[in-house]
Amino acid sequence: MEKSGADNSRRIVTIAGCKGGVGKSVIACSIALEMGRLGKDVILVDADLGGANLHTYLGIRSPKYVISDFLSRRLKTIEETVLATDYQGVRLISSAGNVPSQANPKFAQKAKLINSLRSLKADCIVVDIGAGSSYDVMDFFSMTDDGILVTTPEPSSIVNSYGFVKNVLYRKLSLAFRQYSLVTELLKRGMNPDGNDGISSIPDLMAELERVSPECRLKAKEMLSHFIPGIIVNMTASESDLREGEKLKAIINKFLSIEARCIGHVVEDPVLRISAKRMIPFVVFAPDCRATTCVKEIARRLTSATREQVRAAPQDDEQALGSGRSMTAACQ
Repeated sequence: MEKSGADNSRRIVTIAGCKGGVGKSVIACSIALEMGRLGKDVILVDADLGGANLHTYLGIRSPKYVISDFLSRRLKTIEETVLATDYQGVRLISSAGNVPSQANPKFAQKAKLINSLRSLKADCIVVDIGAGSSYDVMDFFSMTDDGILVTTPEPSSIVNSYGFVKNVLYRKLSLAFRQYSLVTELLKRGMNPDGNDGISSIPDLMAELERVSPECRLKAKEMLSHFIPGIIVNMTASESDLREGEKLKAIINKFLSIEARCIGHVVEDPVLRISAKRMIPFVVFAPDCRATTCVKEIARRLTSATREQVRAAPQDDEQALGSGRSMTAACQ
């Protein structure tokens, strides 16, 4: 990523969480700070419109301008909401103190926000979005270049993460084929796999699409090839925890026919609680701790790989499927 500010070189990285408490905001903040330390010009965006807290991680108690000032047109441009921080290469767009009406923006407002972010002059835009599978979260995740899902090694978190990716995928397909009633009906069956006529997986859906409309199947296949969610496993504490990302990737590939990618993991580290209480990012508070080392590696991968390299990255699905079969029943 060169510092040209050109649209074709700028990357928007979206960080999501399958549920609250997985540490997505801490991860998003840490990745942005490490990118800045690597010499990149980064804008960190808090798009968790219902529960913004990134400003507190950066030691900012009351942001002067926030996203709602732009969405409500109190400010004319998104550039006016950008705030300086005390950290090298990192600026912030906050959504703290948003009014209730802005917590659930319309689709057009979300598209406006994403398009406006693309106009910003920066090497990388790191966007922290809300947790869960609301339309707001799914739309922000799917509208950007690199969607990364933060999960934890617990089985419930892995199942929820699979469900999040499935929901995002069906949301993308539903929007793309909303004018095709036969396809819409198939998608409804896919979202209710336990129903009498449910469709249990994307491969089965694609077979049905081939019967109904080969042209729509080709369009859906192309969409699948361009949707490559990233996975970060947070709070790992053992060797088996490290393998959970590969298990999740294998499940996603088997049932959703898309190639997820494992970005890395962050070990469980008590220094994170101490740094949070002091309102100092842990990568700054403890630059040599194990969690910081993990984030440094993730940031290095994200800044060194182009989008084409990410899509061409080798996949080890066969090996991962062997270790992930125990989870498949819960994910169908």
